[in-house]
Amino acid sequence: MSKLKIFLGILLILIIIGFVVKNPLLQSVADFLIADETAEKSDALIVLGGEIKGERTKRAVELYNQGFAGTLIFSDGTDLSWRTKAVDEMIVLASELGIPDTAIKKETDSRSTYENAVYSKKLMLDNGFKSAIIVTTDWHSKRSKFIFDKVFAGSDIKLTYANAPDDRIDSLRDWWQDSEKQQIVLTEWAKFIIYWLKY
Repeated sequence: MSKLKIFLGILLILIIIGFVVKNPLLQSVADFLIADETAEKSDALIVLGGEIKGERTKRAVELYNQGFAGTLIFSDGTDLSWRTKAVDEMIVLASELGIPDTAIKKETDSRSTYENAVYSKKLMLDNGFKSAIIVTTDWHSKRSKFIFDKVFAGSDIKLTYANAPDDRIDSLRDWWQDSEKQQIVLTEWAKFIIYWLKY
């Protein structure tokens, strides 16, 4: 058998294998971004800003109503205008969903996931809280867990995690076939790599 035929045979086999494993490999790229939920009863729920349709706040309210924690800490210092912060909109939604003002605390200095962790840790320590559930969108959960675990290391504060669905999409299944899902997955991967290199 000539070398050309051997080469073409190997190439054909590789192409067939590529077609067979392509989708599972691509799906694993998105699945990596989602951390397992580990939520346990805690002192507080730390709700990270950056939500699009209130999905993180709604998930935190759900957990509060289920008795997972008695305090919600909303963490987001982003300015929406000269007089309104994103965290204020989160608190308004939580109040509309029945959360009493006495159960709400807010952190208004953070501008990133890393700063969410740093300033939430300070608020936790100032209030004597010993445990918290970090609530964020599912595709943001692996990066959040990575950074919160690092920032809270050595603090004796126990962290667990809960994921909120992204209301814009049904899931990250077949993300490579949908432009909005592509943007979510590729952007989050870029941020994860930057966080991994920086922190």
